[in-house]
Amino acid sequence: MTVKVAAVQCSADFGEVDANRRKLTALVREAAAGGAKIIVLPEAALTGYLSQDLRHNWHLPGRPLEAVYLGRDPLPVAETVPGPATDHFASLARELSVYITITLIEVDRSSRGKEETPRLFNTAVLVSPAGEIAAHYRKLFPWPHPEQSWATPGDRGLQVYDTEYGRVGIAICFDIHTVIESYAEHRLWALLHPIAWADESHPADWFWHELPRRSAPYGHYVIGANWSVDKKQAWYGYGFSSILSPTGAVLATAKSIYGSEIVYATLETAAEQ
Repeated sequence: MTVKVAAVQCSADFGEVDANRRKLTALVREAAAGGAKIIVLPEAALTGYLSQDLRHNWHLPGRPLEAVYLGRDPLPVAETVPGPATDHFASLARELSVYITITLIEVDRSSRGKEETPRLFNTAVLVSPAGEIAAHYRKLFPWPHPEQSWATPGDRGLQVYDTEYGRVGIAICFDIHTVIESYAEHRLWALLHPIAWADESHPADWFWHELPRRSAPYGHYVIGANWSVDKKQAWYGYGFSSILSPTGAVLATAKSIYGSEIVYATLETAAEQ
């Protein structure tokens, strides 16, 4: 048996949650209409990770902010889990009979005093065709350069879920340098990998060569959904969303680096590998 999956590559408008939700909803609907049963969105797609020109970043009071960034308060756009975004996309997943990996800045006010700043996490939530939260993952290793200004390292550990197609796990962008090894004992069928990559060199080497080399020893698929931009920027890293085979072969990759694109691949289910 096989199943069709999709990595959604798109830009996010920094801090514009309503506009991003509308865009993502339309793209999820398009992916489902294209036959995808598992749909992965880019990192922090609901809230935005950085502005498209890499000038604006989220910043909590008292946290360090690199001089290259202009800080913006993330608390007005952060959401709880469960919350409005998970409710919305869980309902959409139920309507379309698909799995969706939702990505956002999550706020957690539990065990915090009135004067304490709430904790914020870089989060991915997998919702199921039953309209339920199947996995709730908080990025274990925030990328220090931009995320030191707002993100708390995840406290929920690894997250796995047994879909009818095979066992999936979640890793967010920078996590890939460490977490992929930690998942080995769980014998994943596929790693769901939301990404907002930024680099000083051309990203093709990472997505088409280094990531395949890193993932191949573990024998699972990787569904990598990276961000894009709406027009050319003076930095590298956007585009090149890719779906990798258990041997590290690139099964499908984005054809553009601008605007929205859905990358599809048909995968053998775990029982057929």
